[in-house]
Amino acid sequence: MSGEEPCFLTKVEKQSMTQTIPIDLLIVGSGPSGMSTALHLVKRDPAWASRLLVVDKAVHPREKLCGGGITHLGQNVLAEIGLPIGVPNFEVREVRLTYQDKAYSFHGNPVFRIVRRDEFDHWLMQTGQQWGITVRQGEAVVDVIPHDEYVEVITDKAVFQAQVVVAADGSRSLVRRKLKWDDESRVARLLEVLTPEDPRQQPEFRDQVAVFDFTFMTDGLQGYYWDFPSLVNGKPMMNRGVFDSRARPEQPKADLKQTLRDSMAARGRRLEDYTLKGHPIRWFDKNGRFAMPRILLTGDAAGADPLMGEGISFALGYGRVTAAAVAEAFARQDFSFTNYRRQLLADPLISQWATRGRLARLAYLMRYPWIVRLGWQAMRLGIRFTRWRDPNYVPAMPPQLILRS
Repeated sequence: MSGEEPCFLTKVEKQSMTQTIPIDLLIVGSGPSGMSTALHLVKRDPAWASRLLVVDKAVHPREKLCGGGITHLGQNVLAEIGLPIGVPNFEVREVRLTYQDKAYSFHGNPVFRIVRRDEFDHWLMQTGQQWGITVRQGEAVVDVIPHDEYVEVITDKAVFQAQVVVAADGSRSLVRRKLKWDDESRVARLLEVLTPEDPRQQPEFRDQVAVFDFTFMTDGLQGYYWDFPSLVNGKPMMNRGVFDSRARPEQPKADLKQTLRDSMAARGRRLEDYTLKGHPIRWFDKNGRFAMPRILLTGDAAGADPLMGEGISFALGYGRVTAAAVAEAFARQDFSFTNYRRQLLADPLISQWATRGRLARLAYLMRYPWIVRLGWQAMRLGIRFTRWRDPNYVPAMPPQLILRS
């Protein structure tokens, strides 16, 4: 007989030939939240590198729709595990918030940095590999089956028997879908285009400014239009897009494509001249369900920022909390994860989202222009009492986030 697989094998027989791998921890998804979870665990104890696996259906570098902003919050989380941002980035020194003819700015040195997600995620994954973490790319999860003593995760290449599974597979999480993980979390929408630019002609590049335009709030948009100066393969590009939080799901949906078209037209660009991309984002609901026995949600699978849609920094912060919960579970041999919600809400980074959620529901309830303008005036006055008015402001690193050797 030849060494080739007989063509007459049944589906069941082929499945029986699939490799079965026991593992302590299986992380589904190698984006910022999944890799942050793995890196934080290995930072705690290098032995974790051989106790966990990361699987992802994609192969890095892979395209990811995202504005690419990383604030000092995300940089602080990376600093916890001894990592600077290791990819090219554009420093934003002014964030300009506008509504019609009104505007105010946050200043910083910088306020945040803009990266390309394909480069950033690839770097984070490579860092994990350098730390001894095994990442199985190009391997898609097809089913998740909980058992009392383990979770069976079936991919297109193997069957895993994991003591714990962390679902870090994004807003469209397959793990959530397979487990019919119903809760009250909501889904925001965004559209994005990239436009080639001459940095000598664009003030956003010259002055290092990122723009958030809330003008369309009174037309039903529960969010903003953005202009982010970016570098794509070393070439200057403007990342332009529209974010609609849907924090008020009872209200009619805004026409995102028309909003983006109108916003770009006001800036001398035609939407039809560029490639349009869209993606949903699941936003954080403190009343949502984030865990079941032996299974945790993290990152966008659990929920993102409901106010501004900020993703990367909070995804990195999720990893810190998830890693702590996993380490505690193994130490106690208690895999119920009944305290995971409390741990998330107690984290100084993730805990902001309850407040951001309330602000989003309040801000995007205002449909009358005069109310919005009044609120805008109040915010403009309020910024005078913050450090963000200072162009030289460098956000201080909280004491608990001091870089460890």
